[in-house]
Order: sequence, then C-alpha cells, then structure tokens
Amino acid sequence: MSPIVLNDEQAKQAASSLKPVEVCDSRGNFLGTFTPFWTEEDIAEAKRRLASDEPRYTTAQVLRHLESLEPQ
Repeated sequence: MSPIVLNDEQAKQAASSLKPVEVCDSRGNFLGTFTPFWTEEDIAEAKRRLASDEPRYTTAQVLRHLESLEPQ
C-alpha cells in the first residue's frame, strides 16, 4: 500500500482530532474515514487510571516478574 502524504495543516488537523474525520477529495467526494489512534474514551480512561491508587509497575519490574515465571 502506498502512503498518502498530508500537508502540514492537514497532518496537524488529523493528529489533533479525537474523533473520526471524514476524508474527501477536492470535489467533496467522500473517500473514507481517518480514525485517530487515541479516542476521547482512551484519554478519559488513562486519566482515571492515573488518578487512582492502583499500583504502577515499570517495564523493568514487569520484565523481571515475567522472567521469574519462566522455568529454570
């Protein structure tokens, strides 16, 4: 699949959107939908988790734990 390169303004609009964006050609014909990687729901969930008292683990801690589970 060959990439379509957006100009700086288009890329800025697409990157800052938290909702799907309709993509049209210069005549206004609908071509498809650009869906952002992070949605409003994703960001709300991340904020909720950051505000919680749940324990957090670094990548190094998780890797050490997983290595401890491997048979010796």
